[in-house]
Amino acid sequence: MGVLSIKILPNHVIRLATFLFVIFIFNSCNLKLKKEINSNFENVKRIEILAYIDRNQWNKEDNPDFFKINYIKNGKLEINKKYLKNRISLNKEQIEILKNGLIKCKTENYAAACYDPRHAILFYDENDKIFGYIELCFDCNGSRSSDNFNSFSGCALGLQDTFKEFGITYFGEIENNN
Repeated sequence: MGVLSIKILPNHVIRLATFLFVIFIFNSCNLKLKKEINSNFENVKRIEILAYIDRNQWNKEDNPDFFKINYIKNGKLEINKKYLKNRISLNKEQIEILKNGLIKCKTENYAAACYDPRHAILFYDENDKIFGYIELCFDCNGSRSSDNFNSFSGCALGLQDTFKEFGITYFGEIENNN
């Protein structure tokens, strides 16, 4: 019996050490993510959420390069109103809910190749200029963002229900026809 317990003990120690290491790495990543989000939100004076027709369906002059966000120019939103379905400004409580949702970072691990973006989060500074954005495709689980929001832009993909709670009603053409 003594020999058996000696063989088992190292396996348990290795498993425990591995478990603790994973927990440590996970917590370190969460702390870094939280710090980055908090740092970006220090500059936020206003946040808007947009819902719009899939950018693939926009006229070429309004969307000349699909891989670039062309509706933000010089810190201002320049989007043809015919594409907009919803546009809401968040109140302070909603901003905190959004921030906490990003920190929790609940996303799916799948991604598809479609990228038909229909939503964007715009972050405004004290001069009412857009200093950051996150664009989302909830269909394929894809996102694009300004460099300063890139490290956690994927976290916004877990916020579809939060968008609905905030008043966003448009999530694609199928919902629009119901």
